[in-house]
Amino acid sequence: MTGPYEGLRVVEFGRFIAAPYCGQLFADGGADVVKVEPLVGDDARHNGTRLSATEARQYLNKNRGKRSIAIDLADERVRSFVQQLVARADVVLTNFRPGQAARLGLDYPQLVGSNPGLIYAENTAFGKQGSMSAKAGMDILLQAYAGVASPNSGAPQINGEPIIDYTAALLMAWGIATALYYREKTGKGQRLDVSLLQAALVIQNNSMNHIDAVDGWRQEFVEYLKVAFNRGDSLDTMIQHREQLKPTVAPPYYGLFATENGYLALAAGGLSLRRKVADILSIDDPGLADLGFEPDDIMVYTQSIREQVMEKLGTKTTAQWQERFEAEGVPAGAVNFREQVLDDSQCWDNEYLVRLEHDQVGAMTVVAPPVKFGTTPLSVRGPTPTLGRHTADVLTELGADDAEIDALCAAGKIVIHSQRSAQ
Repeated sequence: MTGPYEGLRVVEFGRFIAAPYCGQLFADGGADVVKVEPLVGDDARHNGTRLSATEARQYLNKNRGKRSIAIDLADERVRSFVQQLVARADVVLTNFRPGQAARLGLDYPQLVGSNPGLIYAENTAFGKQGSMSAKAGMDILLQAYAGVASPNSGAPQINGEPIIDYTAALLMAWGIATALYYREKTGKGQRLDVSLLQAALVIQNNSMNHIDAVDGWRQEFVEYLKVAFNRGDSLDTMIQHREQLKPTVAPPYYGLFATENGYLALAAGGLSLRRKVADILSIDDPGLADLGFEPDDIMVYTQSIREQVMEKLGTKTTAQWQERFEAEGVPAGAVNFREQVLDDSQCWDNEYLVRLEHDQVGAMTVVAPPVKFGTTPLSVRGPTPTLGRHTADVLTELGADDAEIDALCAAGKIVIHSQRSAQ
């Protein structure tokens, strides 16, 4: 099967999530993705459930279909091979620690001279400019810094899934595809910078805006916080101050609601859907009957309607309400456990999940490539590589002979798989 990126050469210096998942997308598309790992492997090989010395859950779910070389980049002989590798590459993916790429001679200014068509995609934490550009960052830190975990009531809430990392990976993949399109027309490569901070802003796009006419209170709140943090105000005090300036309440017909035996997700966002819910629940909502209606206190009015919705939904089971709402075309559904999804027929019918076999771990169920192409489909090209499985193969392609490879291995500068692959 020929994928859209067949023949594309990608070199990935990736750790953890963002760059590795981006690399996996290109591997699913048929690109030859060579993952350059340190001698102990990508840090993710040791995160999550451990299945062997170098295989763990958090590596297995974002590195399939690649070739792994395990090397010591501090060794000059090894680094000369890596420089040859990137000189032949179409794309380089990196999320080095700040300053590390330059020290190793692997930053864009040092590579572009020998490879002017190179697309160099760099994932940083806080961007390339500004006082925080040299700081390292992880998803949880950016959730805190960029307001994703911003408290509304009680303690701040961190999203349990690394949503910023994966958003950055998708943005990077889109950026590379765009750069490849530009290179196809002009022959010119370029550098891309995708930061976790920018990704954090993207996922908050619905609320990350300021309209002067209605949002003037925000600056007052920001100025208050400068003083509040310094004098040690409690978090509850800060939240209360914000609510006094601009109180908020959840929309009455949208959200998770308790039922007689569980929870129901109700997504009545549009006017026609809200009217249907009010009719089904026999709620008298003057704001739906008269679009010019202006309550004396919009917050009290909205909360009153929401409390009526909550009271009515608590009288029947989730399944009963789901059937009733769906019959009227209102989006509604039960809250599932994550464990249910891997056995969900809707996912399997659409081939959103895939079974594959790993030579160390065994049988696995994994998430399939996320976009379906009619002519050049993405596909799972194989499981994640064991550490150093392709070191000997790649060095041979770069001109190393068996004696040199064996010498580097004996010196502890590379890791090679016990059996050289047949690729």
